[in-house]
Amino acid sequence: MNEQQKLKQLVFSSLGIAIVFVATIFIRIPNTIHGYIDLGDGFILLFASILNPVFAFLVGGLGSGLADIAGGYGFYFFFTLLIKGMEGFMVSYLVSKSKKNKTRFLAYILGSIIMIIGYLIADSFINQSFWLGLVGVSGNLFQAGAGLLIALFGFPLLKKIPYLDQ
Repeated sequence: MNEQQKLKQLVFSSLGIAIVFVATIFIRIPNTIHGYIDLGDGFILLFASILNPVFAFLVGGLGSGLADIAGGYGFYFFFTLLIKGMEGFMVSYLVSKSKKNKTRFLAYILGSIIMIIGYLIADSFINQSFWLGLVGVSGNLFQAGAGLLIALFGFPLLKKIPYLDQ
């Protein structure tokens, strides 16, 4: 990767962290088990489609984690950093292996599954009950579905940006 490509990755990563933060903190619906549903996942998937895995990890983990801190959910920060970071990392890794639309769609699904299972574990730990953790799965399914739609409809628009080397 040359210097210009590294700079593009850094700039789009910074933009991604900011957009994920905004989509997470300003568009959220609190749930009953100390968490909330947000639209940040769609932007994690979207930016993971164009960034290398390390930067995609940072976009997902830091964008969402910082929103947790700013929104009063700081006790979720480390869980979110790992869960959303791994979501972004895995999507980016899989998309970088194949640029086919089918692969990107399957990567989005796998990233969403990582998020759902990750928060099942985190919610179970935080609430000290697997059953309470299970209650959050329905909201995370909704969040994953909304994120999938954002990414699927947003990617064709993102490809039109002339500075992206797709």
